[in-house]
Amino acid sequence: MKRRGPEWATIFPDREVLAVVRSVPAAGRLLDVTSLLADDRIGITFTVTPGSASESGVEPLLRAAGVEDIVPWEEAVEEPRHLALAASGKGDLHRLDTPLVLMPHGAGHNRRVGESPGSLEAASGLDPTELSHEGEPIAARFLFSHREQLERLHRSFPAARGRGVVVGDPAFDRMLAAAGRRDRYREALDVRGRRLVVVSSTWNRGSLLGARRDLVRDLLAELPYDEYRVALVAHPNVWQSRGRSQLELWLAEEIEAGLVLIPPSEGWRAALTASDVVVGDVGSVTYYAAALGRPVLLAAFDTDDIDPGSPLLEFGATLPRLTPGGVADQVDRVLRSPIAPVADLLIEHHGGSAARLRSVLYSLLSLSEPGRAAYYPPLPDLEPCPDDVTAWRVAAEITTAGPEAELHLRRHPSAAPGRAPARAATRPLVVDAEDTVVPRWDAADAWSRRRARTERDAGAWAKERVNAHPRARVAVASTGPRSALLVHRCGAAMRVHDERAPEDERPLDASLVAAAAVVWARREETWRAWHRGVTVRVGDRVLRLRGSRPSPEFDLLEEP
Repeated sequence: MKRRGPEWATIFPDREVLAVVRSVPAAGRLLDVTSLLADDRIGITFTVTPGSASESGVEPLLRAAGVEDIVPWEEAVEEPRHLALAASGKGDLHRLDTPLVLMPHGAGHNRRVGESPGSLEAASGLDPTELSHEGEPIAARFLFSHREQLERLHRSFPAARGRGVVVGDPAFDRMLAAAGRRDRYREALDVRGRRLVVVSSTWNRGSLLGARRDLVRDLLAELPYDEYRVALVAHPNVWQSRGRSQLELWLAEEIEAGLVLIPPSEGWRAALTASDVVVGDVGSVTYYAAALGRPVLLAAFDTDDIDPGSPLLEFGATLPRLTPGGVADQVDRVLRSPIAPVADLLIEHHGGSAARLRSVLYSLLSLSEPGRAAYYPPLPDLEPCPDDVTAWRVAAEITTAGPEAELHLRRHPSAAPGRAPARAATRPLVVDAEDTVVPRWDAADAWSRRRARTERDAGAWAKERVNAHPRARVAVASTGPRSALLVHRCGAAMRVHDERAPEDERPLDASLVAAAAVVWARREETWRAWHRGVTVRVGDRVLRLRGSRPSPEFDLLEEP
């Protein structure tokens, strides 16, 4: 066999492995598996077999992962190697003059998708039309996450008996191993004490985005901003069908309202690890979420192309459905409900796939395994996704508890495009200094400036805002980690201090103070209560705000 690599190469492996990539999901699975072949004796080359809907995203994904050795498919089939790996049965794999290991790229084999959805007799990955050539199996080994898939293979393709091995699921095991990194992923997603709702959509018209497009809008409109953060995991085919730019245009309002778009190639596993609840459909990501023990609501579950023998049908039958209307109550309810264990339905050998997979691969390569334990590398970190919402509608209730007033606030992004109640448009609008939607500025009832400045600068900015926008009653600018300056339209002002316990290290958010202040101003309440102290409850935060005399250039704000 030809030894690959230039004559000036430094390391010359004894075995050559070809990773055959069909799609973005298949690339992710093969990167998982090839990480087990960290061995000077083994060289790995990638090739891309054409025809997938997400084909255009494959090579950029591989390049981003550091893969440089990518050979054209027509060249790859001409050169024998010791072993080939594939995570899709499509793509003329029979042309390879190399022993092949074939594995799933998702949670088992469930959908009968060939040339079109529902076109196969058995699930893709188990159908003889994909797995054979001239009646013979195309693979030396078929790998599965659960024995039920092996049993279905034997029923649909008896000629494959003796070639199937149950090894578990690499994607699931990497998420199990990443449990201790949950906080770092939540920090990257800027969750900040909120509950993270991950919306998962596969592709085609029966998917969540295909069948219930408005659901993402409704979640953003109905879930309180300070209690929930919403992220979308869309199948790579959704991204690749028209490109990232088009998807971002279609979701422009949702993104402005705080939606996080998780990248299509890598990031979905970190997002699931970080999640508190998942709203999904028939796709593998929904199952993985439930297998990890996350509460799941089904928003769509199109069974037209599901293999009747797949346990995924049983999985779908046991989960609560997200019905139209009152989505916030349904999300809250599922978060408080017991979680049924489902991990064993499609996955065996939890945490053990690395050892089982490596054993199969080294046996086929006729190599002794390394002495170190088999394990996967950590999931990649998520790129920081700062929350960039800059305008909110505010709902509030004012009560009196003892000598102090108490405000209960709920904020919703003003850009949320869902079917919000009509009264939402009458609620006070708080706009931050970083807001770029100019037509919204004259509608602001209050302004905030969250980046701290000196009190002099804060006062100048606040006066300019209320003077330039006559509808605004108050403007609040941060002056330090625990302080802000509140300026009323009448020209009076007060310093606002946050008297929370020292262990709560989160800085005072001027937009929250502005929300409390504009609700107070609308009620025509005396501001003297703020000098005694006001408790503000919003999300998981309890602020204890107290007003005091500002700099001499301002009168003390006492009366409305």
